[in-house]
Amino acid sequence: MLLLDAKDIRYQIGTRKLLDEISFRIYKGDKIGLVGRNGSGKTTLLKIIKERIKDYRGVIKTHTSRIAYLPQHYNYLNGYTTVEEFLTEDSNNYGAILENMNKFGLDSSWLDRRIKTCSGGEQTRLQLIKLLITRPELLLLDEPTNHLDHNSRIWLQEFTANFSGGVLVVSHDRQYLDDFSKKIWELERGELSEYRGNFSDYREKKKEQRKIAHQKYEKFQKEKKRLQAAIRRQQKFVNKADSGRKKTDSFWRQLKGQDGRTGQMAHRVKALQGQLKQLENREKPYEHKEVNLELVPQKQVHSSILISGQGVSKNFGELELFSGLDFRIEKGAKIALIGPNGSGKTVLLRLITGREQPSGGKINSTASIRMGYVSQKLKNLEPQQTVLQAAQAAELGQCEQKIRTFLGSMLFTQEKVEKKINQLSLGERVRLSFVRLLLSGSNFLILDEPLNHMDLFARERIEEALKKFTGTILFVTHDRYFMKKIASEIWNLKEGSLNCFQGSFEDFQHKQKSSNQALSPKSEEKKENKQKSYTELQKKMKKAELIARLSGADEQKKKEINRQLDKLD
Repeated sequence: MLLLDAKDIRYQIGTRKLLDEISFRIYKGDKIGLVGRNGSGKTTLLKIIKERIKDYRGVIKTHTSRIAYLPQHYNYLNGYTTVEEFLTEDSNNYGAILENMNKFGLDSSWLDRRIKTCSGGEQTRLQLIKLLITRPELLLLDEPTNHLDHNSRIWLQEFTANFSGGVLVVSHDRQYLDDFSKKIWELERGELSEYRGNFSDYREKKKEQRKIAHQKYEKFQKEKKRLQAAIRRQQKFVNKADSGRKKTDSFWRQLKGQDGRTGQMAHRVKALQGQLKQLENREKPYEHKEVNLELVPQKQVHSSILISGQGVSKNFGELELFSGLDFRIEKGAKIALIGPNGSGKTVLLRLITGREQPSGGKINSTASIRMGYVSQKLKNLEPQQTVLQAAQAAELGQCEQKIRTFLGSMLFTQEKVEKKINQLSLGERVRLSFVRLLLSGSNFLILDEPLNHMDLFARERIEEALKKFTGTILFVTHDRYFMKKIASEIWNLKEGSLNCFQGSFEDFQHKQKSSNQALSPKSEEKKENKQKSYTELQKKMKKAELIARLSGADEQKKKEINRQLDKLD
């Protein structure tokens, strides 16, 4: 079943063609990942489909009215006070609301939560719940995994993969794209290309395409050089034959019919020049400028243990976030700190960096540590500073020209170097934070969601730099692809306790899976009781909804409602 048919969609900002006559179709059951570099027009395309942008050219025919759109950024300053008020804005179907809340691990107590107190990940889950209540046939999701924790990402992947309608997703989560997508659409320089398969399939096909394009270009270059050499040889012969003729005579007229061999050479020169002209019209395959990052510690650490914590706890008033944490960070370790949203990962990082003090226990560090810290919300950047000033604040005595060179390696042009921080995109601010790390010469990097707001291509370049980094790294991320590539240890912060696992993320997943399969009867009973309680709550909410509908209903509807109430008893 065709859900949407778009033909010759054009959209430009000023003189820049963001979408250049692209055409596409979306069918029921399509699972499409939309990828492209930051600024390529991915979000714009979703907004055009959803009619948030209307000044485009081309034709879009929709064959369903149930299109749900999850924007990358949302605004809760529209008068919503509680979660219940937000979720019931378009529907009073409490049964569907509770059912979807349960899928995301939220119980009924969340309905009374003030929406402004919810974290970024919690807000994303609430947005998804609100969309699913409408039972859409086409989902348009712009970075849905942003701020979602590990378990919520897995649920989202399973839900979108099994969703009966069509799904078009913009995402930088490569693991999610691998597990969910059956097609990849790539937006590049205004053109839309389709690749069958998941993200890994797309990446291999794209790699092969680039290889073939470069091979063809090299072949053209060799042929061009051969023709140029042949022209020089033939021209030399013609010039020699012409040396005895009058300089005032027409070269081609003199050759015609007078010296057959020389005439043939001249015609051959002309033919070769025609071939060369055709080759000179061949463009070199386009190559994007890439991030070029190399992190080098300026100071060696002599101790084998950099940080150690004993009995560390943190309280906020009467709320105890965690307690009794014991850990140590060894030289050269690359540690992924994971855990549910709200478990205290960022707080633990701030304790280790010394930006906050523990409520109990102690944290010791060796004197030779030089820490480099990138916060999740990039609060270490001063909004009114220019890019150059922010970079100079982190440098180790380098001259301005060298700092500009480092900025250039992270794609900051001469014009952008003079921009203020508050004029930069979020992706540019992340790149600037890595420039500061590069200039600081830190031997211990502490990174809180370091790849947020980075496109897939910049992520891979930064991953390579972090993988080659000879110092120590402690990082928080929900990006499973990143963890698989970098982590040598996994710290799992959950329910106030910290489990430090020595090994890769794959080993950690395998252990977790084995543990889940070996749940004790007591745990199974607890799980079953929780499900029973949830089912009873659903019934109560459904009854309340039906009773509310009785008021004002005609006799026929009242009979139907009463029949539904009898079934619930």
